[in-house]
This record gives sequence, structure tokens and C-alpha cells, in this order.
Amino acid sequence: MRNFPFKTLILCVLLPPFVYVFSIQLLEKTVQAGYEKTLASMYTGDTRPLFDGSLRLQEAIRENVDGFIASRKLTRWGVRISVSVKTPDGDYLYPYTYDGSRTELDPPDSIAVARENFRLLNDGLIKTVEVKIEHNTPIANLILLSCVALSLLVFMAFYRRGIKMIRQEELARQQIIDNLAEERQESLAQLQRLEDQRRLLSESVERMKTELDQERRKATAAEDEMIDELVALEEKISENLSLQESQLDEIDALREKIRQYEKDNEAKNRHRLKGIEAIRKRFNALYKNTAVHDRAIEGFIELTDEMKIKAEEVIHQLNDDPKMVQIKRKVFGKKNRETVFEVIFAYKGRLYFRNIEGSRVEVLVVGTKLTQNKDLTFLDKL
Repeated sequence: MRNFPFKTLILCVLLPPFVYVFSIQLLEKTVQAGYEKTLASMYTGDTRPLFDGSLRLQEAIRENVDGFIASRKLTRWGVRISVSVKTPDGDYLYPYTYDGSRTELDPPDSIAVARENFRLLNDGLIKTVEVKIEHNTPIANLILLSCVALSLLVFMAFYRRGIKMIRQEELARQQIIDNLAEERQESLAQLQRLEDQRRLLSESVERMKTELDQERRKATAAEDEMIDELVALEEKISENLSLQESQLDEIDALREKIRQYEKDNEAKNRHRLKGIEAIRKRFNALYKNTAVHDRAIEGFIELTDEMKIKAEEVIHQLNDDPKMVQIKRKVFGKKNRETVFEVIFAYKGRLYFRNIEGSRVEVLVVGTKLTQNKDLTFLDKL
């Protein structure tokens, strides 16, 4: 659970509602600005009938605005349009209000109508367009589903990357633990051999003591020699006991080394991930014509400083002109038989790349002679 993207999960849960509300507001403002511009150029229509008195300005505005609203396709998706046109005095020309003092039976005075139309246009009209996108409409639901889908895609990308990192760390840690376990088994076997030697020496001491007692009764002249031999045997026992204690201390040190390595490995992995991200950003910024695979970035980090310089020099040449790079051989995969080129740098360095669309190249692997077998296996699985 250490590499589980909790922060990304929280962000993916909280961000879609905010993005949804912001998108609705932005879409309302954008559509409203476009409609205001369109309506300003057509709400009065042709001015010739207005100035010859054959058509009242209110009727022309009503006909043009109604036609404008009816022709908007976004209204079918849940966009609500409110339009108002009024004079500076506050008299509304649209929505059209019924004038009770005038009936359809009254013959229109064209001169008076033309004069009134000219006066209204000359005084200026105030146009207001309000666009509102209601919730639970097709366009609102589409925006909400898009935000949720994008959030899920982002979370899945981070989740898969975390799973990949966990698997790599587990494999590396298991390999180290296996190696330390083998060392521990060898130490235990050596300790058992020392224990057997100590037991044999103890039995020998007991046997020598018995023989000493017997020989003492036979000959007192050999007593000093036997005592010296006994002392030598006791010194050997002491040496074996000391060696046994040192082996136990070494086992404890190995256990402590395992715990310390696990701590150091966690810190090293965090530092290594930061380094990978920094190198990826630098390569993307410097080499626009070259794509660099994640495996190549991981191999680049493991190189020495001098080999990093040589490797980046090859990448720079690939970015500028791939024909300038001296190719050692071609490597063919088993599946699609795609051609991969091998380049040698710094004598022991190996770089593999292939051509991709847009006259660009992709650096697949960066490694050394020691990692060549693993690198070729990786290329064979592409």
C-alpha cells in the first residue's frame, strides 16, 4: 500500500465536480458571447422596410430574434436562451408587448412608422442575451460523464504505474533476501562444523585426562609433558569457542545488514524515481525528434557519469541526424520482425533504437555489455 496513489484517488474523486461546474460556466459564457455577436448583426434584419415605413421595428426584431432562437441547435441539447431588446428609456421591443391603443384594423401610417423606426434606431437599442445550461440535460450530462471518464483514466494510469513499481521492488528485495539467506546457510554450516570440532576436541580432552591419570600412576616423569598437552588442548577449545562467538556475531550483523538494506532500498527507490522523472522531462525538452522509452531511462541512470555523457551524445546525434550515428548491427524481434539498431558507446555501452513515424527515432534500451542479454530479451518481447 506504500505506492498506492491515495492523493491521486482523492484528486480524481474531488476534481470532477469542480471541473464540471467550471466547464458549464465557461460554456455558458462562450456560447453567450457568440450568440451576442451573431444576434447583433441580424436582429434588425434588412433596414429598407424599416425606413420606408412598411414594417415596424418591433415586428422586425420579433421575427428575427424568434428565427435566431429557433435556428440554434444547442437548444435541443438543453441550452436555454433568453433574449431581450429595449430602448434606453426601458421600453421593451422584445419580448414584444401588445399595444392596446393600436389594432390591426388601423391603417398603418408609413411615414409615422418610418419616423418611429428611425428614432428608435438612432437612440440606440440595448440587447441582452442570457444563456443558461440546466443540470440533468443532455449537454450537461455529457460534460459530467467526460469529467468522470477523464478522472478514471488518470487514476488507472497512476494505479498501473504503482503496481509496476511494487513488482519491481519486490523482485529486487526478494533477490537480496535470497542472497543473504544463502550466506546465512553457509555461516550456519560453518558454525556446525566448528561445533563438531569442539565436541571432538572435548572428547579428546576427556580421553587425554583419563590417559593422563593412567600414565601418572605408571610414570611421574611424563607428568609435565601431559600437563602441557592438556593446556594446549584447552587453548584450542578456547580458540574454537571464540570462533563460535565470532560466527554468532557475524550472523547477527548479517541480520542487521538485511534490515538496514531494506531501509536503504526504500530511500534509494524514492530517489531513483525522482531521478527518472527529472531525466524524462529533460530529454523531452531537449530532444524533440527523439522518443525515449522508460527502459532506456532506467538503464541510463545505472550508468557511470562518463558513460552517461557518451550515451547522451549518441542521443543528441540521433535527434539531429540519425545517419551520423555509426550502427554496429541490426536486431530482429521474433514476433513482428521489427528492425532495431544497436549502437556502441564508451566501448562497453550499448544503445538500441528504432525508426518511428514522422521521421523520428525511439531509443528503446540503454545499457552495458553486462546487461546485454537482459536487454535483448526485453527487445525480443516488444
